[in-house]
Amino acid sequence: MPIAGEVFVKERFVFEDGSTRDKWFVVLNQSEINEPCLALKTTSVPDRYIGCTQGCNQSRRCFFTPNAWQSCFRVDTFIQLPQIIEFPSDKLIKAGFDGEIIFKGSITSDCLSQLKSCLARFKDDISTIHWNLIYRNR
Repeated sequence: MPIAGEVFVKERFVFEDGSTRDKWFVVLNQSEINEPCLALKTTSVPDRYIGCTQGCNQSRRCFFTPNAWQSCFRVDTFIQLPQIIEFPSDKLIKAGFDGEIIFKGSITSDCLSQLKSCLARFKDDISTIHWNLIYRNR
């Protein structure tokens, strides 16, 4: 099972507009059997995020992780908030065995803590089910 803070690439991820391409994600929860894995999309394209500082950028709806801070990312990376993507855990595990999911490491526990604190500022945008899965040990 994926654990909170792990970073993975989903090959051929289908976006809202129907396009597909490889996409990086950060896992938010420690999922149990029959629970979804919740993750946030990332981007390394800074166009919408110019001027962001390391960590939480609430007004820009992102969490900035410079490459020098989190070595699991090859380049400066913006974790996009607050849209949470749900992956059925059993399908995610199967995709890992099939090579469609590639785990790239983990963000540090400090970074994960800061990310979750930043995401908590968007509580009104997060479903109760997702909130409880992400923050159940709080």
